[in-house]
Amino acid sequence: MTKIYATCGFIGSGKTTYAKTLAEKCGAFRFSIDEWMLPLYGEHMERDVFDHRLSTLKGLFEEAALQLFALGTPVIFDFGLWTRTERQAFSHWASSIGVDYQIHYLDVSFDICKQRALARNSEREEKSYEMTPEMLDLFWSRFEVPSPEENVVWVQTTT
Repeated sequence: MTKIYATCGFIGSGKTTYAKTLAEKCGAFRFSIDEWMLPLYGEHMERDVFDHRLSTLKGLFEEAALQLFALGTPVIFDFGLWTRTERQAFSHWASSIGVDYQIHYLDVSFDICKQRALARNSEREEKSYEMTPEMLDLFWSRFEVPSPEENVVWVQTTT
């Protein structure tokens, strides 16, 4: 049976690096929000515009995933899934189409994420958004760490 994986974690937690490794290991096709949003729409935009564009891309990714599943190809969504509601919606969607799924949560402290995200600013090559300390603080206030009953795969990192 084809499987779908999703990464969950804060900015700088290593989601994309992890998703790339997992894709190679599982022979999966990987959809990364940042890798599509930036080339299509550029840097920072108003929140409502960002949310609309994000929703559009996610819908397109889901449609493409259905085609990949028909070919027997596993899929990885490198989305972040910052809130319980987003994780529940993903789980519901995967269940509704009859695909086995896992959510992999990268358990990395805010301090490490912040350090990585700020360091990445100088080498991002338009593959990730530029972050400021203020943005990271604001976004962290919106991030919801998964609870044990959410049944996610907890990925511990050493750094």
